[in-house]
Amino acid sequence: MTRILSMDNKIGRLVIEVVHKIRPEATVLDALQTMLEKDVGCVVVSGVGGPIGMVTERDILRKVTALRRDPGKVQVREVMSSPLISTSMDTSVGDAAKKMIECKIKRLVVMGEDGSFLGLVTMTDVVRWVAGRKELSDSLINYLMYDVP
Repeated sequence: MTRILSMDNKIGRLVIEVVHKIRPEATVLDALQTMLEKDVGCVVVSGVGGPIGMVTERDILRKVTALRRDPGKVQVREVMSSPLISTSMDTSVGDAAKKMIECKIKRLVVMGEDGSFLGLVTMTDVVRWVAGRKELSDSLINYLMYDVP
């Protein structure tokens, strides 16, 4: 096991708590306008019981733009990524990075012990955090090059 996977540092320190949300019946155009106004790459789709999906710029490009669909007529629920892949605040940064790599995602939802939505962690956040720690940077590079299938 490489060092990046056994780090004691918890993902909670990297959580983005200000997350922009949208309803599933909103249009993709509404989602795009929110992303542009807030300068973010995704919005979380919230239903009655909490988050049910996520819409990213990539989702919109692949499921709307590339298919020449009208973003003003397509509902968010039609293009959202679901189910959400989540982790807890006490997950190590290394385990969170491993989960993102294995699941081929760039964003993890962070949930509380009570099942409440706490925020997001992105692969960019993880890489920035690791890059600030030289000894971990080398381990991450080795892990990505040799240990990830």
